[in-house]
Amino acid sequence: MAQLQVTQASRLGKDFLIRGILLAGSFQKGMNVHVPLNNSLDLVGPVIDIKYDNDQFEIVIGCSDQDEIELWEMLNLNGDTLNIT
Repeated sequence: MAQLQVTQASRLGKDFLIRGILLAGSFQKGMNVHVPLNNSLDLVGPVIDIKYDNDQFEIVIGCSDQDEIELWEMLNLNGDTLNIT
């Protein structure tokens, strides 16, 4: 498991980009980013690409459709700490 502190989150074409600082652990393509929506429900997105630039990771989340991209955008993840498993 890894933890990533989000510094920027935005749409990237048909996918969603999360940029952040790795706080703990390690991760790789194929793992999942978890965003807690409440005590019993998480939004989960697959990591389809990873880049490292200027001491930050750029993680591309694969989205199935436009509605899913809009959901990720609405979450306003900047400053949040996310788990990647």
